[in-house]
Amino acid sequence: MTYIIHLTVFMLIVNIERTCCLNPPQDLKIVKSQLLWKPPEVDGDLRYSLQYKLDSKAEDKWYNVSSHINKNVFNITDEFYGALFRVRAEKGYHISEWAISNRVNCVNVNSCAPVVNLSEKPGIVSLTLAHMDQSLEKEHGEHLEFNISSWSVNSRENPEEDVVINSKDYIFNDLESGQIYCFQVEYLLYHKPYGKASKERCVFIPETPEAKKKRVLIYGPLITCFVLMVCGFCIFLFCKCKSNKRVQSVVKEWFQPFKLDLPDHYKEFLSSEFPVGLAPSPSIPSLQSDDFIILKENADVEENGQEAEQQKTEIL
Repeated sequence: MTYIIHLTVFMLIVNIERTCCLNPPQDLKIVKSQLLWKPPEVDGDLRYSLQYKLDSKAEDKWYNVSSHINKNVFNITDEFYGALFRVRAEKGYHISEWAISNRVNCVNVNSCAPVVNLSEKPGIVSLTLAHMDQSLEKEHGEHLEFNISSWSVNSRENPEEDVVINSKDYIFNDLESGQIYCFQVEYLLYHKPYGKASKERCVFIPETPEAKKKRVLIYGPLITCFVLMVCGFCIFLFCKCKSNKRVQSVVKEWFQPFKLDLPDHYKEFLSSEFPVGLAPSPSIPSLQSDDFIILKENADVEENGQEAEQQKTEIL
């Protein structure tokens, strides 16, 4: 036990000695899409190790990006959006403490897309736009715009339309009821596309109360006329059938069931006679005509014997 304690103390002393003599990298910052830092003030050749993690929780695991590099710059790619970086200096046996960067934002990568929220009403669709983070708006201000593309799925007559806005809210009016409209938004930075386009969002435009009333006024009389015509035709047909035998025969032909023509071998099978009794089992012996005669004679003998016994009892 004492040996383990001494070994632990020794390791702590070694780690303290390794880190106390070397300062961490200085002025660690993210400039556009590059992670930059300055070497500590020390003579000799320095190496660096770089790690990252995608969450800011202290217990989250750090992942290696590169080790023992001699550069003090790292190019940030799109998959590192939202990540934190840390860098330490290394010189021979000595290592420094970690220097931690700020989080990678949309202004540092070219993979961000606007966040789109939709709400629909009869004839109206409202778009509410938001950013994945506020770095683009802080960095570029009014030079950051939204390009909204909209189109109708069901109607080919309506081509795709683009609207460029600076605000985060926009309303599409006079949309056709019963149609599906789709929307997609992308950034314009200094009037040029930036980042990725948002996912397509599609909504169904419900009918207005006026459209429902109009539909009822149009289709109601048509359905009523159709029902009256069918009823009138049935009454006319009934009267004709009652007074005219020829019409009756024609109507009977109309309502006759469909005649099914069976193949000849089916007809031959169905028209053949089927046996009434069941086939005798091979395990049961068949009875011959002689057997019936013997059984009959035995039955007569038994009946005569019974009658003789009855007569004897009457005499006694």
